[in-house]
Amino acid sequence: MTTNKKIYLSLVIFFVASFCLIIFIVVFLFAGIEKNSNEIPIQKQKLVSLEAKIESLEKFKESYNEINPNLDKINNLFVDPEVPVDFMSFLEKTSRDCGISINTTLISAEKDDKDLWDFLSFQINSISSFSKFLIFLEKIENSPYLIEIESLNIRKLSEEDIKLKDFLGSSVGDVSTNLLIRVYTK
Repeated sequence: MTTNKKIYLSLVIFFVASFCLIIFIVVFLFAGIEKNSNEIPIQKQKLVSLEAKIESLEKFKESYNEINPNLDKINNLFVDPEVPVDFMSFLEKTSRDCGISINTTLISAEKDDKDLWDFLSFQINSISSFSKFLIFLEKIENSPYLIEIESLNIRKLSEEDIKLKDFLGSSVGDVSTNLLIRVYTK
């Protein structure tokens, strides 16, 4: 082979190799461009979703300051189940204010599956005039705690009852009450 043929052959091989290399690069380049262009709408959608979440969070931050005092009030509706001292103090103070003497017993209650919230049950026994007990009951119902009355038994004392040891200091017309309440806990 002559030198001219070798040069032409080398040039042809070089151009074919260069052409193949360019085609190879262009194909991969266009494939990458196509892949990236397909991801652009997905990324735009994610960006729009993220912006909506950020806007929602900003609105919540603005309304939180308005809601926060109400959240504190709602939290105070529930009694601490481990130490219900505040609620017991409330009962004692309310009974003193109403002029009645109460005997309060904490009854352990097991939560049923149908109950949505935890609670404590209290049994409150008292002997007083009916009107004083009604005032006490109204104050309990309007208390700052979330309370449900489960049962209420009222019995008017007779003259024979007053002579008994349990009812000393009572008068005819007073009532013996047994109140069972449910107080919801945190």
